[in-house]
Amino acid sequence: MRKLLYIILTALAVTACKKEIDFDFHEVQPIVVIEGRVTNEGTSVVITPSRSVTDSMRPRCLQGAVITVSAAGSPTLLTYDASTDSYRSPLKGVAGTTYELTVDYEGRHYEASAYMSAPAPILSADFFWMTVLDERMLVYELWAEDPYPSERNQYWYRIDRISHHPHFEGKTTTEAYRWGVIDDRGFPPGKVFIDIMTTSEKAMDEDEEEHWKSILYDGDSISCQLMTIDRPVYDYFSSLRAGQSGGANPRSNITGGCLGYFAAGSVTHTDTIVFRRNSVNEWTPRMLK
Repeated sequence: MRKLLYIILTALAVTACKKEIDFDFHEVQPIVVIEGRVTNEGTSVVITPSRSVTDSMRPRCLQGAVITVSAAGSPTLLTYDASTDSYRSPLKGVAGTTYELTVDYEGRHYEASAYMSAPAPILSADFFWMTVLDERMLVYELWAEDPYPSERNQYWYRIDRISHHPHFEGKTTTEAYRWGVIDDRGFPPGKVFIDIMTTSEKAMDEDEEEHWKSILYDGDSISCQLMTIDRPVYDYFSSLRAGQSGGANPRSNITGGCLGYFAAGSVTHTDTIVFRRNSVNEWTPRMLK
């Protein structure tokens, strides 16, 4: 019921009328932003200067930092990799371990720690049509196993899309299509359940330019990654999502006066779906496992 209510509220947001409001944002001096992750697939850290809320261009990674990630007092030094524009290490995280991050840059010292939980194996992922308030909505639904059924757990997810549609000037584009964080309150015992409202059938039929980034087209390749995260990282992404509309900065788990986050988590991936609109089935309550 909690998830169905979420879908209805999301549908209202998707179909609601829009009104443009102008804000007078004050410019401030750039602040260091650190985004670090230790996962079962490797370790990476990106350091950038903060940018104006009206600036959509992502700055390049700042070079010259000394970065280490440690577990049980054994430090690993990260090195800058030009091909990914980030600091990287082949260090792969192990579930049940607390990792420590230290960053020294231009005379400032930053620290953070994060606990790495076990992975959540993915059971299924697919698209369904759901009728909400007389509007047919396209829903992406994912099921996974809860690694700690008797505990409160948190998760971060990201859906990626590869599109070849002519709307994107004939270029193959790979982008983060949707992302978010959830905890497992109200989930079926031992299961992780995510349902994401993507777009409406009406928007797909009308195919207006303002909706191109949310519409899925036949031939789009869709995949999703799910990462278990600890509570401070969950709070960071929750506050990031909540503050996006007002330009507020999220609550960092890194000390030293910077923005950003440091996460340790186990990542799992779905199989890739090649989207075909005519192959999408209707959602029914029987699908709740």
